[in-house]
Amino acid sequence: MAGVILRLSHRKGKDLLESGGPCRMRIDHSSARKLEYSRRNKKRSFLVSLLRDPTKRAISQYFHFRVSDKKEDPTDENFQNFFFDDPGHRSNYFTKDLAMDRVDWETDDKGAVIQTILDEYNFIGITERMDESLVVLKMLLGLDFEDILYMSAKTNGSFTSGQVDGKTGCIYITPSFLTEGMKEFFASEYWRRYLEFDNLLYKGAVKSLDNTIDALGRKEFEQQLATFKKAQALAQEKCVDRTIYRCNSKGDFVGSINSTCYMWDIGCGFECLNELSLEDMDLE
Repeated sequence: MAGVILRLSHRKGKDLLESGGPCRMRIDHSSARKLEYSRRNKKRSFLVSLLRDPTKRAISQYFHFRVSDKKEDPTDENFQNFFFDDPGHRSNYFTKDLAMDRVDWETDDKGAVIQTILDEYNFIGITERMDESLVVLKMLLGLDFEDILYMSAKTNGSFTSGQVDGKTGCIYITPSFLTEGMKEFFASEYWRRYLEFDNLLYKGAVKSLDNTIDALGRKEFEQQLATFKKAQALAQEKCVDRTIYRCNSKGDFVGSINSTCYMWDIGCGFECLNELSLEDMDLE
């Protein structure tokens, strides 16, 4: 999603701004409260976020930061300790990140907190339904199919850039897995409370996505989704060999200068994607 938003800021900035430069945007992991998004000009901005199943996100977080990055042995004990060690930071991660105000986890009404977040954002996509989310975003903003094409990055079994021996290098993304002990942990009362707000927010965002599809017209949406999937498949085929990430498939760091990404591993392959036209694609 971040790569698509970054491409949009550049593509649309050429038409909307006298300078021809990209539209102002912000992509980071800072919270909405710290960035004071509640004070933004709502008439001149479009606030977007993306949610993933909270438990799947937590699993990914552990394997990325502890197993892939720190080379920790993914035992049941290490896995659980990761979440026991810093519950104030890692619990209800999404709610903390998206809420405009500080949340009192003991006294605030859960439903009110979640609804306020959903009301504040112009659009919240769902990772597990990425293509659907992008097509809805296209329909809401009147975009072209070319605007929402993307190249996949940071998949299990590939490499991503990070700190290796004190300098920038490539880290192998270890595929995540679950043991029976981990599954039991996720079924515990501790875990239910740990992600209580996030699970409610995720369910609310999924429902909101479905409601938006119904409001736009499900038949029209399904037709556009089918077209986009064909266009996306062709984009992958045409641009895969021209997309260069900061880390190649062998784990060699090629650097930002040699990559074809807007920044870091975001918006990769944009030069090739920008050359594609739906009129030139055989989508039959």
